[in-house]
Amino acid sequence: MPAKVADHIIKHNGDAMLFREGELQSLCWSCHEQRKKSIERLGYDRSIGLDGWPIDPLHPSYVRRFVR
Repeated sequence: MPAKVADHIIKHNGDAMLFREGELQSLCWSCHEQRKKSIERLGYDRSIGLDGWPIDPLHPSYVRRFVR
């Protein structure tokens, strides 16, 4: 899909300086509205690699859980 959205790489949270001078990336609308917002909401990317495991090391499946 063609890029239609200029997305702030670092979320600006209303910071005017970051909004004006922050780095941008081009995204298609669906990537911006679905994937990017999901990452911001959850704190990790849910994308799965070719091996069937999540690609983001922050994904909960990589968190060690200790059972007592």
